Amino acid sequence: MSDRADEFLTGWFAQHVQPLPSVQRLAEAVRLATACRKDAVAAGIDLQDIRDVAGGDLIRKIVQALNAASALADAAPLAPDIDASVETTSS
Repeated sequence: MSDRADEFLTGWFAQHVQPLPSVQRLAEAVRLATACRKDAVAAGIDLQDIRDVAGGDLIRKIVQALNAASALADAAPLAPDIDASVETTSS
């Protein structure tokens, strides 16, 4: 396994994996796996290294990342809207 492939995959996931409803995750994982492989080739990273970093199954690894992203989004409440006024002073 290459450190370069590991760094690539970690960064790629951070940029592309977003929370989604569960019914969309598998289709999105297939789409993302194709895009990831294309980007890896463009970056000069061997696809076998990507497979190794992903534990042999890139789609499954992406599904796990999508599940984790969705679980984190569900667990973290959104900050409430804060209504703030801005005062200006005239001289």
